[in-house]
Amino acid sequence: MKIKQRNFLIAWENKRLVAGALKSAHIWPNYANYEDLLQEGICLYAHMLESHPELSQKDIDRLSFRKIIWYTTDHLRRLQRFNEHNCQLVNAINVGIIFNWDELIVLQQEMDQMTQVERVIFQEHLIAGKTLKSLTTECDLTRVQLQRVKRKLLCRLRQTLAEDY
Repeated sequence: MKIKQRNFLIAWENKRLVAGALKSAHIWPNYANYEDLLQEGICLYAHMLESHPELSQKDIDRLSFRKIIWYTTDHLRRLQRFNEHNCQLVNAINVGIIFNWDELIVLQQEMDQMTQVERVIFQEHLIAGKTLKSLTTECDLTRVQLQRVKRKLLCRLRQTLAEDY
């Protein structure tokens, strides 16, 4: 959809509304990507002006405010998910590398002591690369609970491997 210059100018003049929406989404001006999110919010506001010419300014402001909050929250969740996935890959690589047979024996002993959920996370998530979300039905736990178990498992494995060497 092509947006008229007049709507961009109106959105720019009302950038305090966009800044208020970012503030409601707990995004502060010292955030590294604040300016980008502010510009995206202004574009969303201009798009709302363009797509709803029949609404009053007050209604457009209210709808735009909500849309900017939801868009920003969704964007930050996607970014967090991406960062968690990259962190998981780094952790999986760090756990998956076995430098000698002694480490393999230590890991085998740890596998014997793991709970069923920890085994599933270790084998299916860290080694096979399945997502925690896909393992929620298999383990009958939430993603947050699985993340907590994974974090404790990785800490325990790091500590065990560090103690032996």
